[in-house]
Amino acid sequence: MKGKSRFNQSIYIVLLYRLGIVMVLFMLCRLLFYLYNRDLFPGIHIADAVSIAKGGLVFDLAAMFYFNILFILLSLLPLPFIDKSWYQKILKTVFFVTNSIAILTNCIDFIYYRFTLKRTTRTVFEEFSHETNKAGLGKDFVLDYWHVIVIYFILIFFMWWLYRQVSVKSIVKKKWWFYPTTLAALVLSATLAVGGIRGGFKHSTRPITLSNAGEYVQKPEHISLVLNTPFSIVRTWNNVELELIQFYSDGEVERIYSPLHHKEVIDGQKFDKKNVVIIILESWGKEAVGSYNKDLDGGTYRDYTPFFDSLMQHSLVFENSFASGRKSIDAIPSLLASIPNGQEPFVLTPYVVDSIHSLPYLLQKEGYGVSFFHGAPNGSMGFMALTKLLGINNYYGKNEYNNDRDYDGIWGIWDEPFFQYYAKTLSTFKQPFCSAIFSVSSHHPFIVPDKYKNTFPKGPIPVLECIGYTDMALRKFFETASKQDWFKNTIFVISADHATETFHQEYKNAWGEVAIPLIIYQPGNESLKGISNKIIQQIDVMPTLLRMMHYPKPFVAYGKNVLDNNSLNFAVSYGGGYRWIEDDYLLFFDGKNAKGLFNYKKDRLFQNNLVATFPEQVKKMETNVKAFIQQYNNRLIRNQLTYPK
Repeated sequence: MKGKSRFNQSIYIVLLYRLGIVMVLFMLCRLLFYLYNRDLFPGIHIADAVSIAKGGLVFDLAAMFYFNILFILLSLLPLPFIDKSWYQKILKTVFFVTNSIAILTNCIDFIYYRFTLKRTTRTVFEEFSHETNKAGLGKDFVLDYWHVIVIYFILIFFMWWLYRQVSVKSIVKKKWWFYPTTLAALVLSATLAVGGIRGGFKHSTRPITLSNAGEYVQKPEHISLVLNTPFSIVRTWNNVELELIQFYSDGEVERIYSPLHHKEVIDGQKFDKKNVVIIILESWGKEAVGSYNKDLDGGTYRDYTPFFDSLMQHSLVFENSFASGRKSIDAIPSLLASIPNGQEPFVLTPYVVDSIHSLPYLLQKEGYGVSFFHGAPNGSMGFMALTKLLGINNYYGKNEYNNDRDYDGIWGIWDEPFFQYYAKTLSTFKQPFCSAIFSVSSHHPFIVPDKYKNTFPKGPIPVLECIGYTDMALRKFFETASKQDWFKNTIFVISADHATETFHQEYKNAWGEVAIPLIIYQPGNESLKGISNKIIQQIDVMPTLLRMMHYPKPFVAYGKNVLDNNSLNFAVSYGGGYRWIEDDYLLFFDGKNAKGLFNYKKDRLFQNNLVATFPEQVKKMETNVKAFIQQYNNRLIRNQLTYPK
């Protein structure tokens, strides 16, 4: 191919060079983004900068692949005319169109970030879609921020200049190896692209999303330095975006339902800084726990969780306990930040980078040490990133455990040794502390360690044997923990992350899909013991714990304090529509109208739709669920997840 390029190289070297240009430009954009907004990112030390740069490289690589998939494909197709001038001009056009757009989005955020305090996502197109003066707004932006436009064109010129330095040399296509070599390079590139987009090649790694940026920062406000705007737009492109809701006026909705938990000052009460331990059990559906199911199988129901049942005798147990979502990634923000899933898991929405004052964040401000334990490879399920978003800087995973002899080969360290590691590590922490652990062993392919084969009841579904194993691990954890000096000063919350496959008809319904065990246990506290008929869900854990300890400051939480008899007695989840559980009833609400009403206590099989029978009950529940939806949507969109100052 003829041209003014200084160097002629093979198609493979040229492709790597051109993709390298994109990576350099993305890194320059990140540096410029920081320089424009450096007053918003104080307190960055050298270690922070290195970690941010490392994370930035991961996200730049993913963005580069997203925007250059077509270019890579066209560059490696085994075509006889791949080195021809006209074909290379097509490649150049594709390269410049796609990457100029990517760089433009980065440049826009040099300024726009100051108004939103988060990287631009796809919602920006909807935000301005109804503006009638787009041309005027664009003109004002160019005039006010002309220097950004100048920088943009300098970057494009730099890209053009670098691109011209290297060209594809002529290929001898009669060589037999040209076609198989090019095809092999295409397959290799596709494999590398998948790894770049996923952020790695581990078994448990998913395509990285916005929340994964939290893995590389110590402060949630630094997340935007790790992200880049083209990635943020692509990863939110197909998300179901929330819409501002106006069922009621702002004043009305606050009276019906409010996530604002105002300051409570009671004479003589001081903040009781108990340790907090939250245990999250993978796939522990309520159906597996015998104490909840004494009426099943004619009263002969088999017990798969003997230790958990025994612990319930010394705990505050809720007859009506529910998950706030159906995925593991729903459980962490629900339990630790009182934010449930909506139409999409919260962690997969663009709002995950909103300002959040989680339970660990608030307690850390009061002198608590905070930590999270998960025996899977660090980064698995995005937990490490998510917990950092919630203000947890101390993460203990498979890396920290550092003993692959206890690795199950797929998901992580077996629950028994990892729970022992958890108990012993807690004993090294200064009190008070707030810590959570997420078990791993109740995962497909549902196996237990060889030494425990045929030890636990298998039951009608495979997960039950694993639940029995984790129950044993839980028993041994409490045996070890009870001997530690921090034990009696600790409040334990034990919850499943979500329900799982069911085998009784009584659980094969909208109630059973979210029914999970959830108990609160405090050693020696006889007042925190017994059975409550109140409804509890995962998002209630944060406000309940804070009020139990007489936390004196206001906060935002979508859940309620279940110990307050005056609070609205509800649970909510989304699954193709909203399931609003209130008192004895479950309401199906599609976002506009009620579709079903069932008395889940009397009608376990959900055979009698009462929506036409009890219009007043429907109206009452509709009013409440509409208020919840309005508060949920509008606060996420407006970044109002912290208490107003």
